[in-house]
Amino acid sequence: MDQLKAIECFIAVARTGSFSKAAELLHKPVSSVSRQVTALEESLQAQLLIRSTRNLRLTEVGALYLESSQGIILQLEQVKEQVQSYQREPSGVLSLSAMVSFGELVLAPLIEEFQVAYPKIVIEADFSDEVQDHLVKDIDLSFRGGVLTDKRLVAKKVMDNYFHLCASPEYLAENGTPTTLAELETHKAIYYRGPNGKLPWWINLAQGHYQCNLEAALITNSNSLLFNSVLGGKGISLLPMWAIKPSLENGSIVKIKMSETPQITLDSTLGIYLLYQQSRYQMPKVRCAIDFFSERLMNL
Repeated sequence: MDQLKAIECFIAVARTGSFSKAAELLHKPVSSVSRQVTALEESLQAQLLIRSTRNLRLTEVGALYLESSQGIILQLEQVKEQVQSYQREPSGVLSLSAMVSFGELVLAPLIEEFQVAYPKIVIEADFSDEVQDHLVKDIDLSFRGGVLTDKRLVAKKVMDNYFHLCASPEYLAENGTPTTLAELETHKAIYYRGPNGKLPWWINLAQGHYQCNLEAALITNSNSLLFNSVLGGKGISLLPMWAIKPSLENGSIVKIKMSETPQITLDSTLGIYLLYQQSRYQMPKVRCAIDFFSERLMNL
């Protein structure tokens, strides 16, 4: 017995007072409706209806069961409507992960704009430099620099992520501005430390790739500490454009121009990638978020 179908048949019979009218309402044979109600009574071990040749009426327990079952059916209909509405209109909680500095400097204002455009979506933002597992952490989408290593995810490049050699004007005024590799290696460097240690600086020379050799003034995995150390004149560093653009505009940081600028990787596909599970793209909240952030970031 399909209990929900049996309850549906019982409610129709109780409301119409007739098996034939209930069958007509449900577009089912009278015999089918009768069997469903009888099976329901057997499963409950209770008589719900008093049947006679002239009329049909509810028993006391039948009236009680009708009241309760109508509430259950109403709740199911409401849940169905909620699910259908959820599929039609972007809503719900959107779990988003990003690198700390990128999240705070670039994504934060975009998230505010997104929430205005989609007020029924609640953003749950986790800014961490630790790479998160989408499946384990139940993440809808994330933003990461570098190349995709998790083949279970779709990676969409939304921004270039070129690094620029920079320092404060005060540091350069005191220590000089390097224009060659030899001059650069007389300066102090502020290095970023990744999961596997200090990220080296690479430079392309005619004879091949060369790892720069600068004395370290600081090695840290904190983007804010690294950035503030550059502002404080502690040394030279390689920073992405999205992180230094405001400081370049107000003059608190300047780019150092060399014929060959060092980079932190030899990978030409370096960029900011939006990562997500293909299966989740069908969810309105995820689809509109991917489209929104992709468009905004590509136009920055």
